[in-house]
Amino acid sequence: MDLGAERASDTQAAIAAERVSAMILSGELRSGDRLNIRDLVKQTGIGATPLREGISRLIARGLVNALDHRGFRVTETSPADLEDIMRARLPLESEALRLSIERGDDVWEAHVVSTLHRLVNFMNWAPQDPREAAFGFDAVHKGFHTALISACGSQRMLAFLDVLYDQGFRYRHLMLTHGDPRRHLQGAQRIEEHKQLGELAIRRKPKQAIDALRHHLLTFSDDVFKDNAEARSQD
Repeated sequence: MDLGAERASDTQAAIAAERVSAMILSGELRSGDRLNIRDLVKQTGIGATPLREGISRLIARGLVNALDHRGFRVTETSPADLEDIMRARLPLESEALRLSIERGDDVWEAHVVSTLHRLVNFMNWAPQDPREAAFGFDAVHKGFHTALISACGSQRMLAFLDVLYDQGFRYRHLMLTHGDPRRHLQGAQRIEEHKQLGELAIRRKPKQAIDALRHHLLTFSDDVFKDNAEARSQD
């Protein structure tokens, strides 16, 4: 394969990974679904070979599991899986936050403040459509959390946390698509948690900021399956 063809193949695989990832995160491909390559070729217009390569890349991101040479399956959501995500994310994000508070400059502070402002505005407005709410919230929420740790100085920490954040998005989507998403986003407690976290960071209070982050993440974990259990009981 010449260099041009190799680059084109790699680009197609990257596009395939992005398309299938979006289908998983949106819930179009559900927890535990078997990935049918023929169907995905028809849906995406991407060839089978780059599609398989793209799906293989999602294994490393925790979105897909390989089935012993028998294809692929969407990674299942479960309380144990979310607990494992948080077990990995909490110490890493706490250390990245501590380093950012220690090293962040005025530009970092301004970035934290601006992303917090966008997040709070979105939560106060909160669209009624569940899918719009889930993806809109993900953009501003991830922007805020990324801003908080952006001055940590470690590209590996940021890369690992990006993967863990995307894995957690499936659970935020799960929570926001049951009932009116505004019920989850417009609560004063949820908004105040983010405000407090941002304020403690720019006031250079690492211990208190890490405690606030821990509370924020563990509260989310507790709420996801509790809310879904309540939704199922009302069906």
